[in-house]
Amino acid sequence: MTPELNTGTTSRSDALRAELVTHVAETRPPRPLAHSGRVAVAAVLAFALAGATTGGAVAATGVLTPPTSVDLSMDVIQFIGDPRTEFIGVPLVITGTGETNVQLGPRPEGATAIALRVACLDLGRFDVFFDERLDGWIECDSERVIEGSAMGDYSMVYELTDAGPQSITVRGASLDRYVIWVSWAVAAAPVEPSEAQVDALADGVVTREEYVAGLDRFIACMAESGWTVAVIDREADVIDYSIDTVSGFDDQLCYESEFSQLDMAWQLSQE
Repeated sequence: MTPELNTGTTSRSDALRAELVTHVAETRPPRPLAHSGRVAVAAVLAFALAGATTGGAVAATGVLTPPTSVDLSMDVIQFIGDPRTEFIGVPLVITGTGETNVQLGPRPEGATAIALRVACLDLGRFDVFFDERLDGWIECDSERVIEGSAMGDYSMVYELTDAGPQSITVRGASLDRYVIWVSWAVAAAPVEPSEAQVDALADGVVTREEYVAGLDRFIACMAESGWTVAVIDREADVIDYSIDTVSGFDDQLCYESEFSQLDMAWQLSQE
């Protein structure tokens, strides 16, 4: 299996629900590593995210294969977090089993974030840690993700602080394989909510009318950019809709500016 981006029709509400359960990953204990009769191979690989002068190390308790064994196209990589994210230097791409720990090393000049993608190569659960803190997980059945804090794969841009992170760890069962793609990055500036969305949120309560109005502004914004949003059931408490595959940043720009905070607040109020 080669990791690939799902290019079919996506449901924004499905993605949001996945985001809303991310906090579950903080409390769910990692699955104990399975032990087999095979002796694990310890390995340390040179890790140069920003060139020969800036590096770190990768230590693994499982089997590592060369970075060239997994090919991620730029069409896939650009959807790690915000498509406007700028990557710095040479990324690390490896496949691993068991536990793989990536020590990030010194931060290169200008870097404000770490871009990370973890995808299943075998069925199983894979936990992702920043500085030994569980950040999320994915669980795959055959070639598809069936559970986790991310949809399709674990992809994010993690903004750096003065304290770190210093390491990234991926932990799976003994022989279950996964792929890690990681790069220093410059995070894009956040999209500011529109004045209409700010006004609707000002009193701390989102009404049905404000929720629907925000959805309509999002749909209008998408239409102005040439994209179609299909509403599945406008009378449902939480309105489902779908978007044809969008290239670029239009869907995220429109969603964040017109609807995201209203959408999240309304869905939480309906639980």
